[in-house]
Amino acid sequence: MAVEDMIQTVLEELKNIAQTEVHVGKPMEVGNAFVIPVSKISMGFGAGGFGGEGSNGEGRGTGGGVSVEPVAFLVVRDDDVQLLNLQTPGSPMGQLVELIPDLVDQLKERLDKD
Repeated sequence: MAVEDMIQTVLEELKNIAQTEVHVGKPMEVGNAFVIPVSKISMGFGAGGFGGEGSNGEGRGTGGGVSVEPVAFLVVRDDDVQLLNLQTPGSPMGQLVELIPDLVDQLKERLDKD
């Protein structure tokens, strides 16, 4: 397979994974409200190759990745819609989301001790 074919294959797969730059998730029912996550999707891609003569001179490689980052939540309650932006510096929601990985680690440590 030629490097160009590998690049085309990876690009097609990335396109299938992430169709847009912003993704609106499935609504989740929480009490009497619906919470809808809004995420930013980023893609990265890299490819390389090597020429040369004969079978010892060939080389190729390709790779890509997708990142999904939550940026906001839409909260729908009755006729009221509220946007909770996680990207606002110092916002309570943004601070809470930043704490979640540490809280999960601490909880896991406690559960392992018990």
